[in-house]
Amino acid sequence: MKAVDLGVIDYGTALDIQTLAHDLRAGSWDEDILFVLEHEPVLTMGRRGGHDDLLVTESELADRGVPLYRLSRGGKITCHYPGQLVAYPVIGMEKFQGDVPRFVTILEGVIIQTLADFEVQGGRIPEHRGVFVGTDKIASIGIEIRDRVTLHGISLNVREDLRLYRMFVPCGIRDKGVTFLEKVCPSGFPISMESVKASFLTHFARAFNEEIPDLMDKNSYEEQYLIAGVQVAASANPQSAGKVSDKTWI
Repeated sequence: MKAVDLGVIDYGTALDIQTLAHDLRAGSWDEDILFVLEHEPVLTMGRRGGHDDLLVTESELADRGVPLYRLSRGGKITCHYPGQLVAYPVIGMEKFQGDVPRFVTILEGVIIQTLADFEVQGGRIPEHRGVFVGTDKIASIGIEIRDRVTLHGISLNVREDLRLYRMFVPCGIRDKGVTFLEKVCPSGFPISMESVKASFLTHFARAFNEEIPDLMDKNSYEEQYLIAGVQVAASANPQSAGKVSDKTWI
């Protein structure tokens, strides 16, 4: 497994990066990849999302400089912002025999173990996907399976920032709140985005029976792996680019 830290990045650029990695993994690549990052402020709407969960108009979003992306992932509306850890695993589903709920349950477990490293007890609520602290949601999950390889992933609220959350109903859940790691972490417990990334990466690798990989930056990833992967894919099957099939969402 490779792991890449994209830093703070706009949503469209990150989507292009993970989509290309997905297409390579579904074709010539045989190695999984995990992207970790933070996004510039953005709202995203999954396949079950609708305007009923938006509390402002799209023109108001535009006026505030907050783009809205409509996606093919599962779930409803969520937000991303600097201070929230986002992780996009691009993983072949062969080892799970197509069992998407099991894959999502494993991701929830990774988040729960990460929170435990900061002395925070996370848990599940049966009727909702994601991870909660009490009745407040701290992490969201939205997955798409395309050509038996995963797209999209998880977001974990680290720094407290409610500005975007005031613009929509998070995940369409009207009777629960949202919370943040720095808010629920015991007083005096040191938190940094780097420490949260390291904890998440450790538990993610263990959950998927992988060695804990070193994080490479975006430039190293593109120079060492991406360019070569694109060249191999084009040589192997130049007609396959853009092919879409076998979709699943959760």
